[in-house]
Amino acid sequence: MKAKLTLSLDKVVIEKGRKIAKKEHKSLSMLVEELLDGEIKRDTRENQKIIEKLHGMFGKADEDTNWKDVIRDAASKKYGA
Repeated sequence: MKAKLTLSLDKVVIEKGRKIAKKEHKSLSMLVEELLDGEIKRDTRENQKIIEKLHGMFGKADEDTNWKDVIRDAASKKYGA
């Protein structure tokens, strides 16, 4: 679903952006969307790499682990409740 967005950019940036968009046969909106989408995907890939590095770092939990109990016990140890 498309939505309108108002941006405030330097006039020089806008003109240079329009030239790039025209050269690529795209609208300035499409160019900006593709640039933002690329940044989002790059960020997602970086986060996935971090998750993959951390995955399994502390071993595997038993299938019947009650995570509420684990969290409650950790909070009790930390805060003395």
